[in-house]
Amino acid sequence: MITTWIETGNVAEYQGADWNNWISTQNFPNVEAAQAYAAQNSAISFFFFCSQAMALTNGRSFQPGDAAFFSGQPWLGSAPQCDLYQKQTFATPAFIHDFPQGTAQDNALCLQWNTNIQGFTYQAITGDPWNMLYASNQTAYFDTSVTSLPSSASAVIVTWHAFPNRLSQYLGAGASPANPYKYTAKQLMAVADQYGTSKVPLPPFQQIPTQLCPQATWNDSLHTYGPYGPRGWQDEYCEWSVARDPNTNKITRIDMTCENPEYWNTLWMIDPQKVAALYTSTLNFDAPANAQVQVLASDLYLTDPVSKQAVIDPSTGRPAYNPLNKWNSGPKAVRGANASGGAMHLTSTPNTLQTEMALAGGATIQRPCGNSVPQTLICCAQYGQAYRNSDPHIGQAVNQVVGGQAVGEPCQVALANPTGLYIQVPDLSGFTLPADPKLPPGAKAQDCWQIVRGSATLTDPVTGQPFGAPAESGNFVLHAVFQIPSAWIAAGVQFTVGDILDANGDPIEWGGQVIQQMFVGLWARPLPLSQATATQPCVLPPPSGVTPPPTPQPPNYAQALQLFHSAVWSAYYNTSVPNPMENPISLASNSTMIAPTVRCGQSNVPMSLTCAVTLGAQGQLPTVDLGAGITVSVTGYQDDINYAVPGNSYPSGCGVLNLQVSVAPTAALGLRALTLTNYGQDQQAPMPAMLNILPA
Repeated sequence: MITTWIETGNVAEYQGADWNNWISTQNFPNVEAAQAYAAQNSAISFFFFCSQAMALTNGRSFQPGDAAFFSGQPWLGSAPQCDLYQKQTFATPAFIHDFPQGTAQDNALCLQWNTNIQGFTYQAITGDPWNMLYASNQTAYFDTSVTSLPSSASAVIVTWHAFPNRLSQYLGAGASPANPYKYTAKQLMAVADQYGTSKVPLPPFQQIPTQLCPQATWNDSLHTYGPYGPRGWQDEYCEWSVARDPNTNKITRIDMTCENPEYWNTLWMIDPQKVAALYTSTLNFDAPANAQVQVLASDLYLTDPVSKQAVIDPSTGRPAYNPLNKWNSGPKAVRGANASGGAMHLTSTPNTLQTEMALAGGATIQRPCGNSVPQTLICCAQYGQAYRNSDPHIGQAVNQVVGGQAVGEPCQVALANPTGLYIQVPDLSGFTLPADPKLPPGAKAQDCWQIVRGSATLTDPVTGQPFGAPAESGNFVLHAVFQIPSAWIAAGVQFTVGDILDANGDPIEWGGQVIQQMFVGLWARPLPLSQATATQPCVLPPPSGVTPPPTPQPPNYAQALQLFHSAVWSAYYNTSVPNPMENPISLASNSTMIAPTVRCGQSNVPMSLTCAVTLGAQGQLPTVDLGAGITVSVTGYQDDINYAVPGNSYPSGCGVLNLQVSVAPTAALGLRALTLTNYGQDQQAPMPAMLNILPA
């Protein structure tokens, strides 16, 4: 396996830090030898290597060639005699480097991303031990940062159709069980694009079943179609926006993305100006001059809904990011005058990477219903959303890998590095270009589908071979466009996307005609086990429509959901997001599970914890514990909060605890779990990766 090391020069572990995470010190002829040694020990996450002798005031001394190895995260101190090397277990999606590789900003991004994925991994393994039974300790999902991977551990790809299946299931003709609406294929595409024509007027979203298990039930209660949000219905981890000619209404460009919101939030933490520049270059990719846009960092600021001023994120000291900004909201893009719109990253509330990892973790547990029927398995295991193309199929595929049905032996599994969701290059050979004498020889519709971010192929760092070789292939596309290539326009080609015929011989009137040809995929890494993991019963409490057994009773403990800096939480929660369902939802539903940061020595930092708790008989508040060196005071509680915790398809009720957080100057660095305990109850398992402690 190839190990990536991020170097920081002239530093070592601070002499006043807590050295309890020190593993050993050994002498090597060069840094490469020390790296090779550390790569073989999964407990080592960083080391410093000395080229000169160094003595510390804590009594430790080092000679030239000494390498001191540590777990956890470093607390750096100036040391011109040494250099620090941090192991990067989790690479950025598609191994992308949005800063020049090896620069300080690139290193900072890579390390923050590594921290994020490590935290999501902890959460995927933990599951839900607080209010569900048989949905926790999901250890068949393994942590690649502490697991040695042999070079034979090939990754396998799991793919699904990109066009939203729930539109077809709940609104389309031919669904099973049948719905009362029976929209045609063109009506479904009109809904997906939110664009109607004179022949196909835009039909409305309709009421859909509340009860989905054992199957969708139409003769019981119904509710508003969701997920809510400006692109909420595009819920297969692929979203798109369509630009049209204002004079003819013909499509000129389709932007398609599967980029996760966590990555763009991480990039924003490092450099908002870079985010604005990438928005600009991505939305302008190969576009004609009259369709170019200029995105400003201020366009992307989270603003207070009352004052309209930028909200400062205490994690960075800079304006916070608004993921539903004017350039990344909804299925329509306007170019030219009053330009707006685009699809830069996923915005449907269940379309998050953390959720995808949690789904994979939940799908590893073997269930008594078996794994031959995806709908039966998802109702039993309660991961993801029924009737999507993605969640039931992903869960079934992961469950079959762990159970041994997929690869011939039982396995443990994790998402493969680079962790992400990826568009697969479609086959558009059935599409037809209009006759135009200016077309270059051999021109075809496939040429209009262009990769903007990501890659068609990548080398697997574990096997050293292309991903999928030799049995299968797959792609790592993050953002693609469908448009007339600029070289064709320069040559005098007169037609546009709306003049191209799809495989049915129809002009492309909706982005969905291209999306229907596409797949999205993820890469999983199975590792053989000596024996299959134990089967556990279906998760309790059961979903609506399934009769619960009399015993055992599921737990009912306090559950921590999300931790925010209070200023960010207030702006997110009090910003309402309009949508075609006319069921406004809080912008907090488009936040992420990236742990907020607090620095050593900070005192009385206002924070907000969304949670499910029960107050004591006299209103006693729960207690919050973030571990050694951190003091938490609970100062208040509000119980009427309603939002979709990131990854959920629909809002639900919860509470929010107001906290004051103080961090000791010598507190250990890195991710902290949060333990939430109702008054009078026993302490239960902590929620991992809720806060990230940084040096002062």
